[in-house]
Order: sequence, then structure tokens, then C-alpha cells
Amino acid sequence: MHETKTPLAVATFLALISLICSLAIIIAPDAALALVKTWTHGIDYSTIWAPNVTFGGIIVGVISAFIASYIATWVFVKVYKAIVK
Repeated sequence: MHETKTPLAVATFLALISLICSLAIIIAPDAALALVKTWTHGIDYSTIWAPNVTFGGIIVGVISAFIASYIATWVFVKVYKAIVK
């Protein structure tokens, strides 16, 4: 695993997933809610579901997803390399 390319690839992928998720909530909020429900073993989020997606929120979400996943993956690569030495 490369110390900068692997985190960059993972961060780019997760930022894209964040963007797609935001767009899904804008385009098809009921379908997005149904999908989330399947991922969380049937927990009913409909009582707290109030999507309010803004352009600024999308930008902050994509950027924070990128930064957090880059850092987490960078740490993972460092730990992995230390273990496999």
C-alpha cells in the first residue's frame, strides 16, 4: 500500500459517495430513507427523517468526508506497514 496514493483513492471514493448520497436525498428522499433502513437492520428513521439538504451542507459533507477518510486511511496504512514488517 502506498502511503499517499491509497488514502487519496479512498478519500476520493468516499467524497464521491457522500455527494451521491446527498443527491439521492434531494432527488428521491423516500428511496434514500428506505435504503438507510435496510443498512441499519430495520430501524425506523421515519419519525426523525426531515431532509434539509443545502448546497453548503453538501460542500461541508463532501470535504469533511474526504478529510476524515484520508486521515483514517493514512493511519491504517501506517499501522498496516508497521505490522507487516
